[in-house]
Amino acid sequence: MNTVRKSERGQAIIFLVLGLVVFMGFVGLAIDGGMAMADQREAQNLSDSAALSAAGLASLELENRHVYYSQWNCNSNDVQEAIEVGLTSAIARAASNGFEIDDDITDHNGVTAVCGYDNDNGYTDRWIDFTVEISDTTTTSFIQALYPSVVNINTDAVTRIRPRMPLAFGNAIVALNPDNCQGHQNGAIFYGTADSYITGGGVWTNGCLRTNGTPYVEVTGGAINYVGELDGGNGLHPSPTKADNPIPPSSYEVAAPDCSDPDAHNVTSNWLINHSPLSPGLYCVTGDLQFNGHDEVVGNGVTLYLRNGGIRINGNCNIQLSAPAYSPDPSPAIPGIVIYMDPSNHSELKINGTSDSYWIGTILAPGANIDINGTGYIDSYRTQIIGWNVQVGGTADLWVTFEESNLYTKPTSMELYK
Repeated sequence: MNTVRKSERGQAIIFLVLGLVVFMGFVGLAIDGGMAMADQREAQNLSDSAALSAAGLASLELENRHVYYSQWNCNSNDVQEAIEVGLTSAIARAASNGFEIDDDITDHNGVTAVCGYDNDNGYTDRWIDFTVEISDTTTTSFIQALYPSVVNINTDAVTRIRPRMPLAFGNAIVALNPDNCQGHQNGAIFYGTADSYITGGGVWTNGCLRTNGTPYVEVTGGAINYVGELDGGNGLHPSPTKADNPIPPSSYEVAAPDCSDPDAHNVTSNWLINHSPLSPGLYCVTGDLQFNGHDEVVGNGVTLYLRNGGIRINGNCNIQLSAPAYSPDPSPAIPGIVIYMDPSNHSELKINGTSDSYWIGTILAPGANIDINGTGYIDSYRTQIIGWNVQVGGTADLWVTFEESNLYTKPTSMELYK
């Protein structure tokens, strides 16, 4: 019996053809997908570039027009002009890259600006947001049989700018320690029997707020906020308000001055006492600063920077110090800062003033304990006080006057928000 066998010749060709079709599909998908991704990246880069261009020019306009945090008004001519400059810049940047947009967002193609402020965290934030949205298409070449011939691309970018503003959102007395109350420490503490009058800015503590004794504290032009615990609170006006979130480090961080600069003075406390009155400039102090008896230190336009060591000023001293102005450029001194203790410096700053003493400018000691006693003199403290823990009290009345023109302010800032 003869057996007829069927030939299997040619079956491999079928699998080869099918495999080639699948392979070509993957190749087409890779090519078209790669082109779409490249176009997506290009459009996103353009959105980012246009939004950053808007924020950069608007920020410069706010600086040139001297628009500050305390004067913020979204309807003012200065703010509106800054917005217009930003919108015009974004449109021009997009046009230079081949995209036509206008000051509207219609069908995902345009730029808009929103000005506002909020105080959801207990402190008020001022800002302008520029949003740029750009749409584009990529024509497919190899996968049109399986996918539409055009791939839609939509991108957006948001930049936020904030006006020039004082440290810590304009609070006059700020305690950064987030810990809850424990004895006569942690946070902001008002003690003794004296009256304290704080004008132009509020009181803020990231942790404990405590009263000890019978102090009377009156804040005008600000609020009294605490994030942690309230212990006592009698004698505080207005009544303290519980805040949700601590003040962020970005609101009080300041770059350290350059003590290696040829114009910087690297000195000791004895040198300061023996060379008063001080010429304007930066004084980088080594070790503790201690003034006793009838010591006198006078200096206008000076920044005292302490990398290590604390400051103790006992009664009967005459200390008259004011921070540098912004113009002319006081570098390497820091405009608006009269005392700066490095954040890594955890020493104590204790001031027992007299009616002859005064401090003008920001006292910034983010890692140190600050103890301020009153002088009974209304112009002694024209300052902003920022420390890890801050104690205010004693038996002599205290006046702290927050005047933005005398203090350090953070320049107008911008960020790619989205």
